[in-house]
Amino acid sequence: METIGLIAAMTQESDALLRCIKESKALRLGAFQARSFELAGQTCVLVTSGMGTQRASEAAQSVIETLSPRCLISFGIAGATETELEIGDVVAAESVCRLERGGITPQQQLEPWTQGAWEAASRTLAVRGAHLYVGTAITTGGSQVSEGQLGDILHPVLEMETAGIAQVAAEHGIPLLSIRAISDGPCAPLPIDPAEMMDEDANLRPGRIFMAIMRRPGIVRQFGRMMQNTRIAADNAALALIEVVRNRNSDGGKPIT
Repeated sequence: METIGLIAAMTQESDALLRCIKESKALRLGAFQARSFELAGQTCVLVTSGMGTQRASEAAQSVIETLSPRCLISFGIAGATETELEIGDVVAAESVCRLERGGITPQQQLEPWTQGAWEAASRTLAVRGAHLYVGTAITTGGSQVSEGQLGDILHPVLEMETAGIAQVAAEHGIPLLSIRAISDGPCAPLPIDPAEMMDEDANLRPGRIFMAIMRRPGIVRQFGRMMQNTRIAADNAALALIEVVRNRNSDGGKPIT
């Protein structure tokens, strides 16, 4: 039976998937706690890595060394840079790049979705009023990106882990798919710049968040909206992932065109 490694950064993302799964069992992969379950005749192992490329890279390394998976899937929430992408829409990243020192690195190609997975995920998301797009994952350290940096990048979304996972996957010759659902964007911005909320190791700074709320009490309502949008996005990412796993080989693995 094939094994698929699933990597999410936050418990909100992992929990959204586990709510859709009837049974799972706990296991440990190196320094990481994981959950294992069966889906469509395949063994899926879910690791919650924590935020940032370093933790995501270490999680990918543990999954590969312990399980020798057939493929990896990076999934979770992301921020949009375009008004076209709405809360809950899902982006299948065909490539990933990093935002470093104010510039965008060359893009690294990712495994394409199959036609069967694309069609199944599109139908599932449509029921929830969401859309599926092909796009590009831009991995940042919490920094935002300006429109002038993007050039002609297709549907760029901002997240913090995929480039780290992609580097490890490429070193071991393991295919990597990316699934990111929109939790914030131009029409629903984050209450605080992510760079202010985290330290250099991608740990949240509760004190900074508290001080921001004290200075601007009105952002409490924005935080509430952010949590609602995160729940919608995490649920949609999980539903899309399930369809990808179920239909990965349904049409002989024909990639989307």
